[in-house]
Amino acid sequence: MKPNRLFTILCIMFAIVLTGYGQNKSEKPQQYKKLQYPVIRKVQIPDPARFELPNGMIVYLLEDHTLPTINATVMVKSGSRYEPSDKIGLASLTGQVMRTGGTTTKKGDEIDEMLEKVGASVETYISTSSGGARLSVLKENIDLGLSVLNDVLRNPVFSDDKLELAKVTARSGISRRNDDIGGIAAREFTRLVYGPAVPYGRVQEYAHIENITRNDLVEFHKKYFAPNTTMMAVWGDFDTQEMKKKVENIFGSWEKRDVKLPPLPQPRMAKEKTVNFIKKDDVNQSQIALGHLGGVLNETESSQLNLADVAFGGAFASRLFKKVRSDQGLAYSVYSSWGEDWDFPGIFRLGGSTKSGSTVKMIRSILTEFSDVIKNGITDEELKFAKESYLNSFVFNYDTKGKIVSQLLMLEFFGYPKDFIQKQQNEVQSATKQSVNTAIKKRWDENALAILVVGKDSDFDEPLSALGPVKTIDITIPAPPEKIPEPNPETIGKGMEIIQKALTAMGGENVLLVKDVTAEGTMKAVTPMGEMEMNIETTTLLPDKQYQKMKLPMGEMVMAMAGKSGWMKMGAVRDMPSSQLEEMQKNQMLDPLTVMQNVKSKNYVIYYFKDEKVQETPAAGIIVKYVPANATAQWFLDAQTGMLLKSVVRQTGQSGPVDAEIFYSDYRDVDGVKFAFKTVQQAEGKKQMETTLSSVKINSGVKDDLFKKPQ
Repeated sequence: MKPNRLFTILCIMFAIVLTGYGQNKSEKPQQYKKLQYPVIRKVQIPDPARFELPNGMIVYLLEDHTLPTINATVMVKSGSRYEPSDKIGLASLTGQVMRTGGTTTKKGDEIDEMLEKVGASVETYISTSSGGARLSVLKENIDLGLSVLNDVLRNPVFSDDKLELAKVTARSGISRRNDDIGGIAAREFTRLVYGPAVPYGRVQEYAHIENITRNDLVEFHKKYFAPNTTMMAVWGDFDTQEMKKKVENIFGSWEKRDVKLPPLPQPRMAKEKTVNFIKKDDVNQSQIALGHLGGVLNETESSQLNLADVAFGGAFASRLFKKVRSDQGLAYSVYSSWGEDWDFPGIFRLGGSTKSGSTVKMIRSILTEFSDVIKNGITDEELKFAKESYLNSFVFNYDTKGKIVSQLLMLEFFGYPKDFIQKQQNEVQSATKQSVNTAIKKRWDENALAILVVGKDSDFDEPLSALGPVKTIDITIPAPPEKIPEPNPETIGKGMEIIQKALTAMGGENVLLVKDVTAEGTMKAVTPMGEMEMNIETTTLLPDKQYQKMKLPMGEMVMAMAGKSGWMKMGAVRDMPSSQLEEMQKNQMLDPLTVMQNVKSKNYVIYYFKDEKVQETPAAGIIVKYVPANATAQWFLDAQTGMLLKSVVRQTGQSGPVDAEIFYSDYRDVDGVKFAFKTVQQAEGKKQMETTLSSVKINSGVKDDLFKKPQ
């Protein structure tokens, strides 16, 4: 059969289906609104075996012979909410390195290899309100799996090398946290709603990571991990009595301890509406979040508010979706989410994203609908839709034995009744429009909303101040603490002597007369795919304008900075990301020529801190600090000649901040000023790039127009 004939036949068959060809012509097609659905069945919860070991450890067992596998989940009364405020991230690191750092009997890599051979996995974690582990193993390897699980929970050693690796990952996450506008909005909105008094909205910084030691992990684990704070659920292809004996034999020797949990921190509802803004000039759309404190799962209004949420903004056919997105075309996305947690309030979120030019209009539209649903409630049709949506999806939370036994474990862990799931389903089914609307009036408050916008305010349709007084939130990532001494009069005096000697060596008065510099050459950058060479041309108009043009294998790239603004071009022109612009500004302010011209400026603090050898050459080390940006560099200058041999600056690498070392050599005279024609940059002992200049020109009359963003 030829392809075109096959296509034709398929089209005819499709048309027959659509037109109902072959039907009895007297029969009218059934309308979808008149379709009758069977009554939703109640969730059937199997009764797993439950027992408690003499040491207080609680265990659930549920047989499931569908596959020849066995799984387990462990929960421990712990959590990041119990970590000290100056060591944010301690719990997460503890949960990670418990597994990767090995135990008193086996290294982490040895455990990896052993589990991989049998296709098993054991993972550990500590989240906000609990810690624990997960096991997955083939039936015939259950003894090995339970043994490793027991060893990891009870005997972790938290090796230094794996802790440092986990810290690198954490630093990398911090360095990239402002790249995504949605991530920024989610993080900062959580911080807004919970406030600074409770740990649920805290954000980890570099300084917190530096504060955490191996001993902190050891003590955190020791404080919270005990059999009497631990519960475990096991399900899969096993015999219950045999599995009970295995668990008793392996975990029964774990000694019970007296564990005192700190009181649970509880957030409070806001008392007034606030308008908050985060500036992000490198985007053309706004991320919008509105809301206030949410609820706890076992509250009286929980089921009613979940139905209200589905009707209002929690589904594609919800009111917000219809009114804001479909009818007005204002939103790329729009939603609501009534957030609940087990033992502390979640967050009630509304919001979405829209083009910059409709930011305030979209917020007004959401506020209008929110005010209306509080005043007038949801309709009968919306309630029907919400019930069907909620109940139809509800059953999928309990469609496997693994989900069911894990949920039963959670219920007991947080002190909920065993029949909570059935009660939840019954409450949803029996909810009325009046009960839902009463809950809305009681719990949803338009006067307590936090409003947050992340975007480019110069493109907004109206100023955000039209909605109320605006608080601007600074999301600048604080630099990690540098381990350098503080200055004193003696070190400042010695530092000024050293820098004056360096200024003389560089060209003295000629240095102060330089207005612009144009340099050309080649750069070899080390990339994961190998070394890449490119031609570069850099034009600097002192003190704070720079234009860089690079000819890459994939085309030409331009980056330009003019004071506090910057742009880049590789094909299309766009604003430079704020993090990249900040680093470019900092590097310019710490450039040797800029510093030499401003040694007497109050914007700089220069002081001596130590001597060391740079490639066997004795050198005097000074700290150069640019005060307005709190940016510092370490300079090491030839003790004899005063020429700069090496600088050390903090830069953002692929895994977070690193100390980049820049070595200067091949100094040549250009109109009375000495320039290093070769620089080599390395970080963590590895070469990053090498720059070789072919020409340098000064005072050639560079104009401001070069740095202006093209239209």
